[in-house]
Amino acid sequence: MIKKILIAILFLAVMGGYAIYYLWNKPHKRVENMDAININGETLSKEYNENEKVADSMYLNKAIEISGIVGQIDKNLDGGTMIILQSADSLTGIQCSMREKAISVNKGLKVVIRGLCSGNGITGVSLTDCVLK
Repeated sequence: MIKKILIAILFLAVMGGYAIYYLWNKPHKRVENMDAININGETLSKEYNENEKVADSMYLNKAIEISGIVGQIDKNLDGGTMIILQSADSLTGIQCSMREKAISVNKGLKVVIRGLCSGNGITGVSLTDCVLK
């Protein structure tokens, strides 16, 4: 009886170890390989301002390919580049947290950015893990 219990515990430990190993080494989803929703920055901002819950149901945690004009270039908390796209509301914009820390882009330039939508914050809609197209 004790032998069967020990075998069962050993089996569960091995399976648990395998599951942890698999999840730890699972390839990270890259936004470049995901199907993206194409949308203009003004439209995305407008939809979030009109009804955040509806916009979340359509865009939250999904890949977005967004076009817009660079309004500001800044650094985020971890030293990465943050591109803020202009919107009609001067207090908000689309915040694109770039994957690469050193991005060469100029203010006023029209760009296409692909990233994961992380919803609406105090200062506007946020995209993470962004890359320039």
